[in-house]
Amino acid sequence: MCCQAIGEIFWNNVLTFSSRGPHNFTAMKSPLKQPTTATCFSSFMLPHVLFVRSFEERQKAAMSCCLGWNISLFPNALQRKQQIDRVWDRVEADNQEPAPPGLEQGFKQDLRMLTTQKQDLFPWLNTNIPRAELSQSDTHDILSIKTGHSGIEEIRLVTHPDPLGLPLIIEVLRGIQRDTAKQVELVERVMRGHGVFGDIETTQMTTAYCVQRADLIGYHRMLTVWRDTQPAPSLKRVIGHWLQILHEIEGNTKAVLGLLVSCR
Repeated sequence: MCCQAIGEIFWNNVLTFSSRGPHNFTAMKSPLKQPTTATCFSSFMLPHVLFVRSFEERQKAAMSCCLGWNISLFPNALQRKQQIDRVWDRVEADNQEPAPPGLEQGFKQDLRMLTTQKQDLFPWLNTNIPRAELSQSDTHDILSIKTGHSGIEEIRLVTHPDPLGLPLIIEVLRGIQRDTAKQVELVERVMRGHGVFGDIETTQMTTAYCVQRADLIGYHRMLTVWRDTQPAPSLKRVIGHWLQILHEIEGNTKAVLGLLVSCR
């Protein structure tokens, strides 16, 4: 099989399951839609708003994720530290009352964590996000994201997924588990045959698997909360099993990304 044909099969499989993030498991996105910066950001942000009861707190989390994302784009650690210090200075200036003990340390620590996480999950994505805002609908939140000179993209977020959705989540994870393992073998086969993917194709596939890694964090958060809140021991065991499967999927996802990087 020629490299181009393998790449087409690879990309079709990637799109089929990378679009099934937990933020929209009740109405999955089109499997033919390539991830955008906005969808990457929504996957990055979602675990930080899942099961957060207060809408105001979810808004603050979205703002912090946006700050962490943008600060991560600065090229060295000193610049990133300076930006975090400046953000805190603005926060402090906007409040007339002195900050409670430990607030500054916690605020900066959270921003450092978000900055590091963005660099880990999306190291090649260097698009600034000028605005990311949450608004409320009847049963879900709407994330509105503006990137660069593009318009505003809106993404529906289910922040309190119902445990009744567990069978569907298991079905999706089973597909991701199977397909990701296949992709490791597929890329290795291409490399053994001295084939290469084109730059555009490699970038698209890399972005899709970066999104998948971010989605796995959301799945982990969701399953952990469900396991801890369900009374039935049998259900806890089932969820615990799939939490273990997430580690396997994460390992294979990292393997695919490592192979793609070596193709660059």
